[in-house]
Amino acid sequence: MFPLPDRITVWNVAGNDGAGGLTYSAPVQYDARIAYKQEKFTDKNGDQLMSVAVCYSPGVEMLIDSQVLFSESVDASPPAAANDVRALSATPSGTDLKKAWFA
Repeated sequence: MFPLPDRITVWNVAGNDGAGGLTYSAPVQYDARIAYKQEKFTDKNGDQLMSVAVCYSPGVEMLIDSQVLFSESVDASPPAAANDVRALSATPSGTDLKKAWFA
């Protein structure tokens, strides 16, 4: 497996706040590899988009629409600098590696 030199913080979507917004679970940190690159992907609506970054992380629990900060944080809510997970893929490498796209 390749090195994981970065850390990410993930706030998974926990539900709807009843006012059109989302609520999030407590933050969890993971080792990761972040690549700031443009890569075409398809989002949950079937739209083709170009990424601003992709992230690889083994064992990460992450959902589409979750918030990810490309550093560590213990904030209860995702900060404005956090990125929306727009698409996910599991890598068939047997390492439980997930790939997330951000646009």
